[in-house]
Amino acid sequence: MAEELIVGGAGEIVKRAISLAFDELGLVIGVKGEVKKLKDVLTHIQAVLQDAEEKQVKENRVKVWLQQLKQLSYDAEDVFDEIAYNELKYTTGWLNNLSRPVARFKMAHQIKAINLELDGIDKRKSAFQLKTNDQAGASSSLSGQTIDRETTSRLNDNVIGRESDKEDIIKMLINHDHGNNIALPVIAIVGLGGLGKTTLAQLVYNDDAVKKHFELKVWICVSTNFRTTNLFFQILQQINPNNAVPESSSKQVLLQGLESQLVQQGTKKKFLLVLDDDWNENQAMWEDFVFSLRDIVGTGSRIIVTSRDSNVASIRGDQTVHVHQLQGLSEYSCWDIIKSRAFKNGEPVKPSLLEIGKQISDKCKSVPLAAKVLGGMLQSKREDHEWEAMRDADFWKVPSDGTEQIMEVLKFSYYNLPSALKSCFSYCAIFPKDYFISRESLIELWMAQGLLGASNNSQEEIMEDKCNTYFNTLYSKSFFQEAKINEYGEVIECKMHDLVHDLAQSICKFECQILGECNNTEDFSKCRHASFISPKTLKVLTKAKKVRTIFGWKPTSISFHNGGTVGATKISTFFKFKLLRVLDLSGFRGSDFSSSPGKLKHLRYLDLSKTSIKSLPKWVTQLYHLQTLKLFHCYIVKLPEDLMNLKKLRHLFIDDGWKWKKMPQAMGKLHELQTLRVFGACQENGILVLENLNNLRGALEIRRLGLLREASLAKRANVLSKKSKLHKLELYWDRDFSIGDEGSDLHVLEELQPHQNLHELLINGFEGVRFPRWISNGSLLPNLKSMMISDCSHCEHIPSFGELACLERLEIRNMSNVKSIGGSKDEQMDTTTTPQSSSYSCLKVLELDRMPNLEEWFEGNEVCSEELWIRNCPNLRMTPHLFPSLKSLKLNDVGGTGVVSITTSLTSLTSLSITRCDDLEFLPEGLLMNNDQLIIFNVEQCPKLQTFKGEGLMVSNSGSLRELKIGACDALKSIPDVRGLTSLQNLEIWSCRELEMMPKEFWSSLVSLESLYIYRCERLKGTIELSLSLKHLREVRIMFCPNLERFDICGSSNTEQQLVLFSCCHTLEIYNCNAISSIDVRSFASLRELKITECSGLHALQGLPFLTALEELELGPFSEDSDCFPSLLGGEYDDDNGDEVASNTPLLPSLRKLVINGWPALQALPHHLQHLTMLKSLSIWNFTNLTELPEWIGNLASLEELRIVSCDKLTHLPSKEQMQRLNFLESLSIALCPCLEERCKRDGPEWPNISHIPYLHIE
Repeated sequence: MAEELIVGGAGEIVKRAISLAFDELGLVIGVKGEVKKLKDVLTHIQAVLQDAEEKQVKENRVKVWLQQLKQLSYDAEDVFDEIAYNELKYTTGWLNNLSRPVARFKMAHQIKAINLELDGIDKRKSAFQLKTNDQAGASSSLSGQTIDRETTSRLNDNVIGRESDKEDIIKMLINHDHGNNIALPVIAIVGLGGLGKTTLAQLVYNDDAVKKHFELKVWICVSTNFRTTNLFFQILQQINPNNAVPESSSKQVLLQGLESQLVQQGTKKKFLLVLDDDWNENQAMWEDFVFSLRDIVGTGSRIIVTSRDSNVASIRGDQTVHVHQLQGLSEYSCWDIIKSRAFKNGEPVKPSLLEIGKQISDKCKSVPLAAKVLGGMLQSKREDHEWEAMRDADFWKVPSDGTEQIMEVLKFSYYNLPSALKSCFSYCAIFPKDYFISRESLIELWMAQGLLGASNNSQEEIMEDKCNTYFNTLYSKSFFQEAKINEYGEVIECKMHDLVHDLAQSICKFECQILGECNNTEDFSKCRHASFISPKTLKVLTKAKKVRTIFGWKPTSISFHNGGTVGATKISTFFKFKLLRVLDLSGFRGSDFSSSPGKLKHLRYLDLSKTSIKSLPKWVTQLYHLQTLKLFHCYIVKLPEDLMNLKKLRHLFIDDGWKWKKMPQAMGKLHELQTLRVFGACQENGILVLENLNNLRGALEIRRLGLLREASLAKRANVLSKKSKLHKLELYWDRDFSIGDEGSDLHVLEELQPHQNLHELLINGFEGVRFPRWISNGSLLPNLKSMMISDCSHCEHIPSFGELACLERLEIRNMSNVKSIGGSKDEQMDTTTTPQSSSYSCLKVLELDRMPNLEEWFEGNEVCSEELWIRNCPNLRMTPHLFPSLKSLKLNDVGGTGVVSITTSLTSLTSLSITRCDDLEFLPEGLLMNNDQLIIFNVEQCPKLQTFKGEGLMVSNSGSLRELKIGACDALKSIPDVRGLTSLQNLEIWSCRELEMMPKEFWSSLVSLESLYIYRCERLKGTIELSLSLKHLREVRIMFCPNLERFDICGSSNTEQQLVLFSCCHTLEIYNCNAISSIDVRSFASLRELKITECSGLHALQGLPFLTALEELELGPFSEDSDCFPSLLGGEYDDDNGDEVASNTPLLPSLRKLVINGWPALQALPHHLQHLTMLKSLSIWNFTNLTELPEWIGNLASLEELRIVSCDKLTHLPSKEQMQRLNFLESLSIALCPCLEERCKRDGPEWPNISHIPYLHIE
């Protein structure tokens, strides 16, 4: 953690204390005198705070004085807050008013004590000769005392000056020749902090070419936490967030879990891993990580590492194929960055600023972060003297290296923030480095701590809007970065740059503590905010008596017991922190939530999500200051009536709307409520609770609308019409909770018309026959962007939504009775009526799903949709020329006639998928020829498809096609002519049961082919003869083709030429092809993975010794006529004579994993396996006549895992001495070996030979 540089936020805390003295306590009888005195002294001190905050940088005694003032102002704020709490408590009638004078007398004494200390602080300030704010302000034209103009949440973050770096790294990633001789190559991006290493890695990671090249991508921010198990767990989480493997699992368990996920998504995917901000210099730890990972990822995988430390790259050893030393930007690029941030249109508004701006950019020392920050500072500066003040600022004169210079720029930017923004920024020190900060949660935390500053118009200005302005300003000034954007262009999460994070912690070193990084020697006496608490660190935190924040409860790897404890921690422990304003217990697994918390009088933010709580405790309804209550993923099904006591509540987060039995009627009195994500209607009062909640914003989900008997209840409630800040509405009728009828449902929905500001609408389970007019009226829903209608079983017709001018996404699902969409056929032909405007001018995505009776879609105008998905609509027909701009079309379970009507006249498709169209016999004529930009074409599960109607795929117009999949087309006897598909990269043919031949010329023009997959083509016979032109081929899988006779290469028989034919091919799998009698693999010399299994006719396997890069090998069983196994040495088959192999014989030096499947004729393991000294995993299957494992097993010095399965007669393992030679053996698994299993029991004769192995699994 950085040293404390400055005392931050003192001025804002003093300002808040003064504001409280005015607003909360000015009229409270009994404390008026002391409050007035305190207010006067604080106001007197406030007048010199600006000068004090500037002088503290050079004068330590001023810093100490500010720290004392800040702590005392905190104390004053706590006292005022408690008085306000008591006043709120009296208004609820919870306490007898007779006790009020006593409480006020006590508070007056506390304020008097604060005044005594404050007098001393006030007197000491005279020694510092501090200027008043007016005098100090005259000395600097850059002092920022007001919030700059609000910026949009989505800024122009175009990266400047890194195009060449990006291109260089992408070439290294996707170039087949670069790093091809290394199993898992590493590219290291190295440079000073702030140069843009992470930004460059992101540019590469998100590039379209990289997305296409790699099948899986994972991004991990490492920082100082380089632990192998942690990295494997993070990779597993990103591939499958729902995986069940615990974080505390061993490396082997995590690897097995990761491997199983990769297999589920396709065997050994080509994988890109980015390790951002890597500080690890432990070479042994690195090698353990990368050597384990390379065994389970596909060939062609890559790792990108970013680091400030060049030593990090050097310890990667031979794995590092390139170190990209990132250089600074040119002064021109820095000036471009400053312009893009400082000016709305990217150019100076005055010519005079051009020269000054270039002089400023020269001082950035080529660092983009410095340019971004300076540009952000200059956003609202338009006068020459303001820019000159920036150019001539004192911080440029401080001698420093690159990183220190950036820190000076960051500090200067911080000094010039308004005081409220300083407090908001410095509070972010509670988050760890590289933590994604939720915008929503951050705003709630800021409000809970009262960091918003005094408002000039507190009655009208909404806190959330003010916080959003603060967030946008900090983002625009580059205090936040790496934003995650939602579909509406709004920032929902962000990070702080490492150096910005260092600045925040230097400001709040003692006040903000991340407990996960603490030790017992740290000073907690000044701690006000603590984050990421665990049971262990909670004990340390008890030293802090004035904590205001406990955020981020992390009970990882702790045993939980009954009685509400976590290890030795009871929930009551948290209640000892009396000054808490934020308490986050999400994930706490204790059960005793009913115990009294004492008096958490200041609490404003409470998170009980993901806990076992079943009912809201009484003490929660006594938290009169509470603003945010989160109850996600817990067992509460009912809220108490006295929730009405929480009059300050603004955000109530609940989920699983179907489970809420009843909403308390008194909830309608929570007039400040802004967030209510879920509301459950009830039979007694319908939804009248919502009647007065007109401040609701964001999203609202209303459940069980079927319980509403009277539309008048909905009309009175004004659910949406007065709620102008609701942007998303979900309406559910929930059939299990329905007592109405079709007519009442229609009337209810008619009265639920939303406000015009609505962006998203979902209607589910509505039982009416038709929809009310408002859902398709463009003037009533002018801002609607997304509409979903589903499960409305009685509806017969859906109106046109073409009037909704902003509609971008339309989804209609599971509407079993709907017969038509849009105007009826008669309406379209009626010339006496004015046609309805129906342009769908903004529509991007249209989905129709599970509508078995849908016959027609009639529209007066064209639909400008780019993506169209139609599923399970077998009777649908559409008007030709309806979708002229369509790019992506997916048809699933659509009738043949429908396919023709939908696809006729389409000319702009880039992706076409036709699936489960049972009566489709021919593709529409001209479909492929007319769409000359088609990239992806899939035809699957169309059992009657016979031919491509003569046009084939050979036409030049199909030259853009990159992916072709033909599957489960049982009537297809021949594959279309693919000549001309020079861009095709992926070809899959599966379950075409009538397919018989694939002619030799089929392959000649597929010069870009990378992946070939042929599966379950039972009648396919003859030869698959690969062309010499397939130079980019990297993966071949041929499975379940029992009549295929040969797998061969067309071309030269010269061995030297054959070795370089398919130098890019890393994977070859041939499975269950019983008619193939011989295979020669020498043309695949670069193979990393080879599987030839279940080929009962195979007699000869040649070329294995040439596979020097092979890492994974699986063989057998083969022809039962053979009594020996294929040789790895040089002959066709092993003669098993036991002779030693010459030292210069190549013996698969890279092989790490071997699976061998035996057959009855084999009596022993292949003797030459003993020379595979790099082998880590050996699996022995189905050697039914094998009686003992040979002693030479002990020669496999690198073996970590040994599996023995289905070896019926096996009784003996190698001797104890040989088994103990296997120093790295961690796991032994024995299954379906009845004789050996008996002998390996604890009292069996083999037990002494295996008892030392850490993981034993014997069935």
